[in-house]
Amino acid sequence: MRIRSLLFVFLLLLAACGDDGESGSSTALPELLPLHATRGAAPGIFDSEGRQVLLHSMNLNSLGDYFQGNPAYPQVIPINDRDLPRMASFGLNGVRLILSWSSVEPQRGQFDEAYMERVRRAVATAKAAGVYVVLDMHQDAWGKYIASPPGTTCPAGREPAIGWDGAPEWATITDNRSTCRSAGVRELAPAVSTAFASFYDDRDGIQTELVHAWAFVAAHFAKEPAVAGYDLLNEPHFGAALVGSTPKLASYSAHAINAIRTAERQAGGFSHIVFFEPIALFPVTGTAPDPSFTDDTNIVYAPHNYAESITGLNSLTIEQLFARASEDAATYGTTLWIGEYGWFGDAGNNKARLIRYAREEDRLLISSAWWQWKQACGDPHSIGSTGGTPPSHLTHFLYSSCPGDVDLEPVPEWAAIVSRPFPRAAPGHIKSLESDGDAATMRVQGEGVGTLDLWVPARGERTPVVTGGGAVTLVPVEGGYRALVSVSGQYDVQVR
Repeated sequence: MRIRSLLFVFLLLLAACGDDGESGSSTALPELLPLHATRGAAPGIFDSEGRQVLLHSMNLNSLGDYFQGNPAYPQVIPINDRDLPRMASFGLNGVRLILSWSSVEPQRGQFDEAYMERVRRAVATAKAAGVYVVLDMHQDAWGKYIASPPGTTCPAGREPAIGWDGAPEWATITDNRSTCRSAGVRELAPAVSTAFASFYDDRDGIQTELVHAWAFVAAHFAKEPAVAGYDLLNEPHFGAALVGSTPKLASYSAHAINAIRTAERQAGGFSHIVFFEPIALFPVTGTAPDPSFTDDTNIVYAPHNYAESITGLNSLTIEQLFARASEDAATYGTTLWIGEYGWFGDAGNNKARLIRYAREEDRLLISSAWWQWKQACGDPHSIGSTGGTPPSHLTHFLYSSCPGDVDLEPVPEWAAIVSRPFPRAAPGHIKSLESDGDAATMRVQGEGVGTLDLWVPARGERTPVVTGGGAVTLVPVEGGYRALVSVSGQYDVQVR
């Protein structure tokens, strides 16, 4: 496996050094421009020059504040100087950067500027690598302060729960309900349900405080074009009951959007995209907020698609879940951005599923964020229970080994498909897209005037051939090429 991956990387580097007479590393690549979303019959994400943008992205949880279930293992792996440039070497132009409310506002009404400086540094690194950032207010099972105390005895059918990430301790209102989880599912603990019900009801003003936290974050990045936007809340829980929680989630989302817009105006900035999610029981009917929750036009519907991946969603095919997500998005008149998807093992067999996923994503002219770049040995996902130990190997986009969080290599099956050719930015509107990761071929049809900016991975020693447009400039970059193609009117550009 390792020899095969090293050969793959060697070929990428070798091809990037090739020269066909049309390429030149001296060509300046376009800077990241502010993004916005549109609603209507042909929704999408566009830059300030009117080009449609697809955000092929990766989740990165290095700034998350997670429960530490075993003191021998750190919960996260800090961002290093190579993480963002290395993502870009696989063609990725987006990162969903996990934030934790417990770090943004550790004490009520006291926002942590030192934490925001860490976020700013990550954004600057991403910007230098040509990668947009979606700032995601992440939570799992409400927060790290809902964990079964040592010595907890649970009734039959339940077990002590490990803590996770999200809310600060002062915003964790559980009424001393049981932390014991059912069926090993972190969300199925009475304390978690009560904490979310308290949030939806704005008990002690905790929901209002999260809205204020969003205003604080938005003010810091009001003028930053590398920030694509804000994901309001990761995988919101259903609280006390699904029927009542969805409209309450809609109310929170509306208040958060208004606070973000006010902060942007007061800072003299511009409107960033707001990504909003359904209740985590999606695709169950009734999980998506009613379309009337906001009249803001700069929004994107961002559910997750783990069909044929995570147990519990295996009854749905990848295509069926995409269809359901598309139906929801159509009610809002928005485009889709899948905030999380991915597989965590058996790469040989799961590659076929990833190929189907990618084909459907291209057909729908949308994009996604793989979960995740790499995972720490002490991440709650890795150890599973208080005092637990991780497996010797972890499979995410990168292989890693434990202990020590040893970074090994990208999973070749994932890398081949995730790094497939795609249009980073296309003048006007894209009409159709087909891409093959293994062969590094692509066909994109659209209509517009300007420069079509394509990512093309290096595969072997041959330089890509781009046809169907006007003048083509191939710019060698780490891992492949940026193909800048002049188009005017209707175009049918092919890469082989």
